[in-house]
Amino acid sequence: MDTLIWQADPELCALLRSYYQGEAGLWPTIIARVEQELRARQLPPAPRYVRFRRTNDGYLVEIRPAQ
Repeated sequence: MDTLIWQADPELCALLRSYYQGEAGLWPTIIARVEQELRARQLPPAPRYVRFRRTNDGYLVEIRPAQ
């Protein structure tokens, strides 16, 4: 699998903003949203690195295979 990058939807962006502002307990919900997107893309379960990058419009989700 190559690196996947997509724009986070408004709900995920709101979760990420709250998380980065210090709201505790959101990480499991954030990761569940990412996993939901990966399932929608019909990608099999596999070890992956997840990274979020802030943009002017919200966040990019970046998924890389774990080496």
